[in-house]
Amino acid sequence: MGARKWSGSDQAMNPEFKLLVLFCLAGIFALGLPWLAWRRVRSLEKKYGRILLVRGVTGAQAARIVLLRGDVSQVDVDESDIAVTDFYSAFEPAIKLSSGVYSGKRLFDVARAARLAGHALQHRDRKLGGLASWDSFMIFWGNAWPILLPLTVIVSKGRPWALIGFALVAGSIAIIHLLKHTHVQDAARRGRRELDGAKLLDGHPEKEVEAAFLAARLDHMALHYSKTWLRLLFS
Repeated sequence: MGARKWSGSDQAMNPEFKLLVLFCLAGIFALGLPWLAWRRVRSLEKKYGRILLVRGVTGAQAARIVLLRGDVSQVDVDESDIAVTDFYSAFEPAIKLSSGVYSGKRLFDVARAARLAGHALQHRDRKLGGLASWDSFMIFWGNAWPILLPLTVIVSKGRPWALIGFALVAGSIAIIHLLKHTHVQDAARRGRRELDGAKLLDGHPEKEVEAAFLAARLDHMALHYSKTWLRLLFS
Protein backbone atom coordinates (compact mmCIF):
# COMPACT_ATOMS: atom_id res chain seq x y z
CA MET A 1 0.00 0.00 0.00
CA GLY A 2 1.23 3.47 -0.83
CA ALA A 3 1.84 6.08 1.77
CA ARG A 4 -1.18 8.22 2.62
CA LYS A 5 -0.91 11.69 1.17
CA TRP A 6 -1.11 14.67 3.51
CA SER A 7 -3.95 16.78 2.19
CA GLY A 8 -4.87 20.35 3.01
CA SER A 9 -8.09 19.17 4.69
CA ASP A 10 -6.12 16.84 6.96
CA GLN A 11 -3.86 19.70 7.93
CA ALA A 12 -6.82 21.94 8.65
CA MET A 13 -8.31 19.32 10.98
CA ASN A 14 -5.04 18.79 12.84
CA PRO A 15 -5.42 20.20 16.41
CA GLU A 16 -1.80 21.27 16.52
CA PHE A 17 -2.24 23.18 13.27
CA LYS A 18 -5.26 24.99 14.70
CA LEU A 19 -3.30 25.90 17.81
CA LEU A 20 -0.50 27.23 15.65
CA VAL A 21 -2.96 29.38 13.71
CA LEU A 22 -4.40 30.71 16.99
CA PHE A 23 -0.91 31.52 18.23
CA CYS A 24 -0.05 33.35 14.99
CA LEU A 25 -3.27 35.36 14.97
CA ALA A 26 -2.85 36.42 18.59
CA GLY A 27 0.75 37.37 17.91
CA ILE A 28 -0.22 39.42 14.86
CA PHE A 29 -2.92 41.21 16.87
CA ALA A 30 -0.58 41.85 19.80
CA LEU A 31 2.18 43.23 17.59
CA GLY A 32 0.01 44.81 14.92
CA LEU A 33 -1.63 47.42 17.14
CA PRO A 34 1.57 48.82 18.65
CA TRP A 35 3.30 48.61 15.26
CA LEU A 36 0.58 50.71 13.63
CA ALA A 37 0.70 53.18 16.52
CA TRP A 38 4.47 53.38 16.29
CA ARG A 39 4.34 53.99 12.54
CA ARG A 40 1.80 56.78 13.05
CA VAL A 41 3.87 58.41 15.78
CA ARG A 42 6.96 58.14 13.60
CA SER A 43 5.12 59.78 10.69
CA LEU A 44 3.95 62.66 12.89
CA GLU A 45 7.45 63.08 14.29
CA LYS A 46 8.91 63.37 10.79
CA LYS A 47 6.39 66.03 9.78
CA TYR A 48 6.07 68.09 12.96
CA GLY A 49 8.69 66.75 15.34
CA ARG A 50 11.23 69.56 14.88
CA ILE A 51 8.85 72.37 15.81
CA LEU A 52 10.03 74.20 18.92
CA LEU A 53 7.57 75.57 21.43
CA VAL A 54 7.21 79.31 20.88
CA ARG A 55 7.12 79.95 24.63
CA GLY A 56 10.44 78.18 25.07
CA VAL A 57 9.64 75.99 28.09
CA THR A 58 11.00 72.47 28.46
CA GLY A 59 9.05 69.25 28.89
CA ALA A 60 9.86 69.20 32.60
CA GLN A 61 8.71 72.79 33.05
CA ALA A 62 5.50 72.09 31.15
CA ALA A 63 4.74 69.08 33.37
CA ARG A 64 5.31 71.17 36.50
CA ILE A 65 3.03 73.91 35.18
CA VAL A 66 0.25 71.37 34.56
CA LEU A 67 0.69 70.00 38.08
CA LEU A 68 0.74 73.47 39.61
CA ARG A 69 -2.38 74.58 37.79
CA GLY A 70 -4.05 71.30 38.71
CA ASP A 71 -3.21 71.85 42.38
CA VAL A 72 -1.07 68.72 42.59
CA SER A 73 1.96 69.25 44.80
CA GLN A 74 2.99 65.73 45.80
CA VAL A 75 4.21 64.56 42.37
CA ASP A 76 7.86 64.94 41.40
CA VAL A 77 9.07 65.47 37.86
CA ASP A 78 12.32 63.57 37.48
CA GLU A 79 14.79 62.89 34.72
CA SER A 80 14.71 59.13 34.30
CA ASP A 81 17.86 57.06 34.05
CA ILE A 82 15.84 54.41 32.18
CA ALA A 83 16.49 55.18 28.54
CA VAL A 84 13.31 53.51 27.38
CA THR A 85 10.38 55.84 27.60
CA ASP A 86 8.51 58.41 29.63
CA PHE A 87 5.91 57.32 32.16
CA TYR A 88 3.92 58.26 35.24
CA SER A 89 4.55 56.20 38.34
CA ALA A 90 1.67 56.33 40.80
CA PHE A 91 3.68 54.55 43.48
CA GLU A 92 6.24 57.28 44.18
CA PRO A 93 4.35 59.33 42.80
CA ALA A 94 6.48 60.84 40.06
CA ILE A 95 6.61 61.67 36.38
CA LYS A 96 9.67 60.05 34.83
CA LEU A 97 10.94 61.78 31.71
CA SER A 98 13.74 60.68 29.43
CA SER A 99 16.56 63.18 29.02
CA GLY A 100 15.33 64.29 25.61
CA VAL A 101 11.83 65.09 26.84
CA TYR A 102 12.94 66.44 30.22
CA SER A 103 15.08 69.19 28.72
CA GLY A 104 13.52 69.24 25.26
CA LYS A 105 11.76 72.33 23.99
CA ARG A 106 9.95 70.76 21.07
CA LEU A 107 6.18 70.93 20.93
CA PHE A 108 6.17 67.13 20.95
CA ASP A 109 8.23 67.02 24.16
CA VAL A 110 5.88 69.42 25.90
CA ALA A 111 2.78 67.51 24.75
CA ARG A 112 4.17 64.20 25.98
CA ALA A 113 5.10 65.65 29.37
CA ALA A 114 1.69 67.33 29.66
CA ARG A 115 -0.09 64.06 28.92
CA LEU A 116 1.81 62.33 31.71
CA ALA A 117 1.01 65.18 34.06
CA GLY A 118 -2.60 64.64 33.07
CA HIS A 119 -2.36 61.14 34.53
CA ALA A 120 -1.34 62.72 37.83
CA LEU A 121 -4.50 64.85 37.68
CA GLN A 122 -6.50 61.68 37.06
CA HIS A 123 -4.83 60.09 40.07
CA ARG A 124 -5.79 63.14 42.11
CA ASP A 125 -9.41 62.57 41.10
CA ARG A 126 -9.10 58.79 41.59
CA LYS A 127 -9.87 58.17 37.90
CA LEU A 128 -6.72 56.26 37.13
CA GLY A 129 -7.57 53.08 38.99
CA GLY A 130 -5.62 49.88 38.36
CA LEU A 131 -4.05 51.33 35.22
CA ALA A 132 -1.77 53.57 37.25
CA SER A 133 1.26 51.32 36.85
CA TRP A 134 0.52 50.08 33.34
CA ASP A 135 3.18 52.17 31.64
CA SER A 136 5.77 50.85 34.07
CA PHE A 137 4.76 47.28 33.27
CA MET A 138 4.92 47.94 29.54
CA ILE A 139 8.52 49.09 29.86
CA PHE A 140 9.33 45.61 31.13
CA TRP A 141 7.16 43.85 28.55
CA GLY A 142 8.48 45.86 25.63
CA ASN A 143 12.04 44.74 26.29
CA ALA A 144 11.31 41.25 27.61
CA TRP A 145 8.93 39.67 25.10
CA PRO A 146 11.51 39.16 22.30
CA ILE A 147 13.46 37.09 24.85
CA LEU A 148 10.46 35.43 26.50
CA LEU A 149 8.97 34.11 23.25
CA PRO A 150 11.93 31.97 22.09
CA LEU A 151 12.63 31.03 25.71
CA THR A 152 9.06 29.80 26.10
CA VAL A 153 9.36 27.71 22.94
CA ILE A 154 12.68 26.21 24.04
CA VAL A 155 11.69 25.45 27.64
CA SER A 156 8.32 24.00 26.67
CA LYS A 157 9.88 22.08 23.75
CA GLY A 158 7.26 23.55 21.47
CA ARG A 159 4.30 22.23 23.45
CA PRO A 160 1.05 23.82 22.23
CA TRP A 161 -0.13 24.85 25.72
CA ALA A 162 2.91 27.08 26.18
CA LEU A 163 2.43 28.79 22.84
CA ILE A 164 -1.27 29.30 23.57
CA GLY A 165 -0.45 30.78 26.95
CA PHE A 166 2.05 33.21 25.49
CA ALA A 167 -0.38 34.17 22.71
CA LEU A 168 -3.19 34.79 25.19
CA VAL A 169 -0.98 37.00 27.31
CA ALA A 170 0.18 39.00 24.29
CA GLY A 171 -3.37 39.34 22.95
CA SER A 172 -4.70 40.38 26.36
CA ILE A 173 -2.09 43.11 26.59
CA ALA A 174 -3.15 44.47 23.21
CA ILE A 175 -6.80 44.47 24.32
CA ILE A 176 -5.95 46.26 27.56
CA HIS A 177 -4.12 48.86 25.47
CA LEU A 178 -7.39 49.59 23.68
CA LEU A 179 -9.29 49.80 26.96
CA LYS A 180 -6.67 52.10 28.43
CA HIS A 181 -6.79 54.45 25.47
CA THR A 182 -9.82 56.27 26.86
CA HIS A 183 -7.80 57.06 30.02
CA VAL A 184 -4.91 58.27 27.89
CA GLN A 185 -7.19 60.51 25.85
CA ASP A 186 -8.60 61.99 29.04
CA ALA A 187 -5.09 62.58 30.44
CA ALA A 188 -4.00 64.32 27.22
CA ARG A 189 -7.13 66.47 27.30
CA ARG A 190 -6.41 67.50 30.89
CA GLY A 191 -2.79 68.29 30.12
CA ARG A 192 -3.65 70.35 27.07
CA ARG A 193 -6.34 72.26 28.94
CA GLU A 194 -3.82 73.39 31.54
CA LEU A 195 -1.27 74.37 28.88
CA ASP A 196 -3.94 76.33 27.05
CA GLY A 197 -4.87 78.03 30.30
CA ALA A 198 -1.24 79.03 30.82
CA LYS A 199 -1.07 80.36 27.23
CA LEU A 200 1.87 78.05 26.49
CA LEU A 201 0.45 76.86 23.19
CA ASP A 202 -0.19 80.33 21.81
CA GLY A 203 1.48 80.97 18.49
CA HIS A 204 1.01 77.43 17.15
CA PRO A 205 -1.56 76.43 14.50
CA GLU A 206 -4.13 73.92 15.68
CA LYS A 207 -2.81 71.25 13.32
CA GLU A 208 0.63 71.39 14.98
CA VAL A 209 -0.81 71.16 18.49
CA GLU A 210 -3.20 68.36 17.54
CA ALA A 211 -0.39 66.39 15.88
CA ALA A 212 1.76 66.68 18.99
CA PHE A 213 -1.00 65.53 21.32
CA LEU A 214 -2.05 62.73 18.95
CA ALA A 215 1.52 61.42 19.10
CA ALA A 216 1.41 61.75 22.89
CA ARG A 217 -1.82 59.74 23.02
CA LEU A 218 -0.53 56.98 20.75
CA ASP A 219 2.80 56.78 22.53
CA HIS A 220 1.53 54.40 25.21
CA MET A 221 0.33 51.92 22.58
CA ALA A 222 3.61 52.05 20.67
CA LEU A 223 5.54 51.59 23.90
CA HIS A 224 6.32 47.86 23.81
CA TYR A 225 7.21 47.96 20.13
CA SER A 226 9.35 51.07 19.76
CA LYS A 227 12.28 49.92 21.88
CA THR A 228 12.54 46.29 20.82
CA TRP A 229 14.69 44.65 18.18
CA LEU A 230 11.71 44.69 15.82
CA ARG A 231 12.28 48.40 15.38
CA LEU A 232 15.63 47.58 13.85
CA LEU A 233 13.95 45.31 11.33
CA PHE A 234 11.25 47.75 10.21
CA SER A 235 13.00 51.12 10.58
